[in-house]
Amino acid sequence: MGYFLGVDIGSVNAAVALIAEDGSILHLDTERISSGPRDAVSSLVRTLGTAFPLRDIVAAGVSGSGKHVVPGELGWTQYSSSLAIATGLLRSHPEAKTIIQIGGQSSLVIELEDGLRKPWKVASNPLCAAGTGRFLEQQAYRPGISMDDFASLALQCTDGAPRIAARCSVFAKSDLIHLQQKGAPVPTMLYALCESVARMVGSLKKGAFQEPLYFVGGVAANSAIARALNEVVSARNGYELSVTVPDHYHHLEALGTAYLSVGKSSNGVLLPETDVRQRYFEMPGLAEVSSQQVSPPPSIQSPCTGYLGIDIGSTSTKAVITDSSGTQVLGKSYLMTAGRPIDAVKQVFRSLVRDGAEHVDIGGVGITGSGR
Repeated sequence: MGYFLGVDIGSVNAAVALIAEDGSILHLDTERISSGPRDAVSSLVRTLGTAFPLRDIVAAGVSGSGKHVVPGELGWTQYSSSLAIATGLLRSHPEAKTIIQIGGQSSLVIELEDGLRKPWKVASNPLCAAGTGRFLEQQAYRPGISMDDFASLALQCTDGAPRIAARCSVFAKSDLIHLQQKGAPVPTMLYALCESVARMVGSLKKGAFQEPLYFVGGVAANSAIARALNEVVSARNGYELSVTVPDHYHHLEALGTAYLSVGKSSNGVLLPETDVRQRYFEMPGLAEVSSQQVSPPPSIQSPCTGYLGIDIGSTSTKAVITDSSGTQVLGKSYLMTAGRPIDAVKQVFRSLVRDGAEHVDIGGVGITGSGR
C-alpha cells in the first residue's frame, strides 16, 4: 500500500500529514522550528519513519513560507498555502465558503464560491507580523504571560476591553504599555489584544463574510481569539455569526498538500544533510582580563533624613534615596518592570529596606516615568 506525505513549513512550526491512497489519515505531527526549517522537517520525517516504511511513500507535497528548503531533486510538488488549506478543509467540509487562517506570521482570508471548481479569492496580511500568532507572543511577553495561559486569562474579561492598535506591532506595544502603567487588569489587556488581532484579520476583506466560516491555523487553538473573531464578523454581517474551528485545524495545510499529492510521484522523502557549501567559523576564545573591584551597594547604618526618588519606566523601575543635601546616594535599587509597575515599586521598596532604609526619615518623595 502506498502512502502520500504532506508537509507544511511555516515560520514558527513545521507540520506533516501522512495519508493512505483512499484519503484516510494515518499520521499527524508538528514540531517547532528552532535551529532551522530543514532540521525540523528532517526530524519529523525521521519520527514518521519509526512507524511507517518511508520507502512506501509514493509522493510528497510541500507548502508554506519555508517550502524552498526542500531540494528540487526530491521531486516534491510545491503548493500555495491557500490551495493547500482549502483542499484540506473541503475534504471534510465541502460546504465551506470562508476560511480564516492565522498562523505564526501570516493570516489569510480565503473566499470560496463553489469549492475549488471556481476561482477563489485570497487576502493576506502585510509582511509585518501584526495580526498573527507571533504578534500575540510578542505582546504577551511584556506582562509575562505564557501562551498556555493566554486564552484562559483573556476569557476572564467580562467588561468592554480598551482598543489596541492592530496595524503595527510597535503601536500595539505603546498602547499596551500605556494600559500596564495605568494598572489595567491583565485579562482586560489580553482580550484587547485578541480584539486587535480579530479586527486586523477582519480588515483583510470588504463586505459581509459568507457562511459557513471556518477558523484554522495554529492560533485557532486560542479560544479567546475565536470569540473575538465571532464578535468582529457578527458586527460586519449585522447578525450573530458563529466561526467554527474544525478538527485538525493545525494540520489542514499539511493534509491539503498530502491530498493534492495523490496520483503523483516523488524521488524520496529524506532531506539531504546540510548543504556542504555552508561553512562555520570558530571564533577565537576570549582573553582573560582583570576586572576592577565592584563597590558593594550602599548600606544605611544609622538614622538620618533622606529624600526618595522613583522612576517607573515601561522597561525598568528605579528608586534612589539621597541625603538632605542631594549629593550623596544612601540607597538605590533597580529592576525590570515586567509589565507590573505596582509590583515593581513594592519590590524596589523591599530592596531598599534590606539595605537599611528603615533608618531613614523620608523628608519628601519625587516620582517620574510612564508609570508615575
